[in-house]
Amino acid sequence: MKKQTRKVGVAGGFINQMMGNNSTEPKVGEGATILMYSDREAYEVIFVSECGNKCTLREMDTKFIGSGYGDEIYEYQSNPNNYTIQLEWSDKKRCWGKVTYTIEIIKSLAKKYYKKYDFGWSDILVNDYGLESYQHLYEDPNADNYYNQMKLIDGVTKQYKNFHKVSVIFGIMEKYRDPHF
Repeated sequence: MKKQTRKVGVAGGFINQMMGNNSTEPKVGEGATILMYSDREAYEVIFVSECGNKCTLREMDTKFIGSGYGDEIYEYQSNPNNYTIQLEWSDKKRCWGKVTYTIEIIKSLAKKYYKKYDFGWSDILVNDYGLESYQHLYEDPNADNYYNQMKLIDGVTKQYKNFHKVSVIFGIMEKYRDPHF
């Protein structure tokens, strides 16, 4: 059984904190609610792996039908073109999470160079591995933007898996805007 745990009294709306402690599991065709600080977003489950440890959620189209702000009543409609999110269960962290991958300088190598050379270690590392400049670690050395990815260079960079906790409850599809903000 997958039992999510979320600390109560730390941050966020009390109801979302309590809802975050659950043992619900995803089932294709059912709803899912992503619990944020105090708001909630409605999703539908569109895929569950055979082992049940991975699932894909698709955001629902929502239409406000309440009488005013704070009267949180919505209509939900599926839209195959909406944003999807892939979640994985982590036995170690006892929660669902979004997995991303990044390519970074090997952490132990960066730590070794920083310890030996302090500031400016990256320039020395680049010279030691025969690269023209630090920018040549990236896919496009001339790009100057956040989305420019490092390339895999044997012995210098490595692909790392990143796990970002997501508080979710399955079987319920609910959008909610906290009227206090």
